[in-house]
Amino acid sequence: MRFLVAAVLFALSTILMLTGLAQRTILAPPSQYSLSITPESGAPYAIVPNDVLSMHPGAIKVTVDGGPQAFIATGRESDIRAFVGESPHVALVAVAKEETAVAKTFAGKEPSISPKNSDLWRTQVDAALTASLKATTADEGAVLIASNGLAPIPSAIDIVWTPTFDTLPSTILIWVGLGFLLVAIVLTIITFRKMRIDRGPRRKTPKPPRPPRYRYRSVLQSPERGRRSARGFVAITSGALTLTLLSGCATSPEPSASPTVDDQVQPVSLQAAQVQRILNEVSAIAREADARNDRRVLAERFDGAALAVRSTNYVLRTRNARIASLQAIAAEPIKFNLPAATSSWPRVAMAVTDEEGDTALPQMIVMQQDSARSNYKVWFTIRLMPGAEIPAVPSSELGAIPVDAASLFLKVAPNKLPIAFGDVLNLGQASLSAQLFDLDNEFYRQVSQAQKEQATSLNNANIAYAHLLGNPNVISMATSDGGALVAVYQLDRYTIKPKRANSAVAVGAQEKLLLGATGSTRGVRSIYGDMLLFYVPPVDESAKIVLLGATQGLISVVSL
Repeated sequence: MRFLVAAVLFALSTILMLTGLAQRTILAPPSQYSLSITPESGAPYAIVPNDVLSMHPGAIKVTVDGGPQAFIATGRESDIRAFVGESPHVALVAVAKEETAVAKTFAGKEPSISPKNSDLWRTQVDAALTASLKATTADEGAVLIASNGLAPIPSAIDIVWTPTFDTLPSTILIWVGLGFLLVAIVLTIITFRKMRIDRGPRRKTPKPPRPPRYRYRSVLQSPERGRRSARGFVAITSGALTLTLLSGCATSPEPSASPTVDDQVQPVSLQAAQVQRILNEVSAIAREADARNDRRVLAERFDGAALAVRSTNYVLRTRNARIASLQAIAAEPIKFNLPAATSSWPRVAMAVTDEEGDTALPQMIVMQQDSARSNYKVWFTIRLMPGAEIPAVPSSELGAIPVDAASLFLKVAPNKLPIAFGDVLNLGQASLSAQLFDLDNEFYRQVSQAQKEQATSLNNANIAYAHLLGNPNVISMATSDGGALVAVYQLDRYTIKPKRANSAVAVGAQEKLLLGATGSTRGVRSIYGDMLLFYVPPVDESAKIVLLGATQGLISVVSL
């Protein structure tokens, strides 16, 4: 019995070790796959689509050579094709049967531009002569190749796949096989030792009598006639038929319904690394522009309300160095990240960063990309209210759906918020819109109180307040409950006119700098810009609209 167990263990160990060795040798995948393409084209761009990158498993490395400059970028395939547009380009087309690809040239009339430092790229490399970059097929990954966007693409494209071979399973098989072999050897030695100990005197035993011989008849030699032959035929036939039916069931399963894909689901437009890179550049440009009070530097990455409010602050600081600058743009840490889930343009993204220091408040940075060939620009920089809580939103990996500025599915359409909220600022609880808003916030208390005090203190002048939509570009993103986060630009217009002739209206310190005088006998009109962040619930919810953040700045002062 011990010999039988040892033999089984020896056989099993041999099988395990041979299987483990085979996995590392004859069954192991190739060390790498490679594809070399030499496109003979003067096009400025080359696209390596996702299906070409997916031809083989493993880590992907793309190398280009044969030109004075070499540029490689990775990104979503649809984004790369949108960037290339109608410009002349080369696209690699996979030939699945031959596991290769061919270069196909596409003519186009749209002019090309430099692809360097586009916000669409997940990673990029720019070098002289030769460049290499790792790529991935995840999230529709593809590769764009260029020189400088104007000159022809490099003449040689090499793609190398390096499969990741996990040696752990083969290692386990080999070591388990060695363990079984060791047990078999030990068991064999023990058995031999016991046999020698238990061995008795060697005596010749007599041969036992031979048993009688019996004649056996094979089933194949059964008689061809009679009931027995019929029963045998039926048994054999029915057994064969049963096996045939079973094998048919095993090889021809019923088709099952495949899961359907929701065509409405859009991919997220920005990954976390892209958002961080964009914010780093935005912060650097804002820091440089703030130090130089230079609007031209700021315009590279700022637009809309953020550009208007910050530019006016530069004018004030140029005329009086003691004027405080606006809150700096911190690039990190990112406390909140919400890119849009879309494949079209314009695209938007929201992010909250927190400046170092206990006195600083977190800041919502709202950005927009107008087209595939333009970069994101900051439209709003909104300081969050103390204790403000942003409602639940989709994860940054999924992204949020942009909401139309005139949406009727919200309690108030985003582009109507300045009018509704402005009426509440003017009339307080007497406003018809007062019940729509949660008025427990510092911005409402300070602005409404300042308006009341100013109206009371003006004995020889009349003041009129108007709150308007400052820019039709209202950026809204859907929340998880069907509401929206809305960033909107509101203009506060204060018009003061003297009641009597030969009277003058005096202005404040900052207004003097913009007006160039201490007041006006005809009256003045001052305009302040408010970058506001609201949470607007769905139209059928009882919740109120909440002001989450606000940044106000003086925009202009003119004499009437």
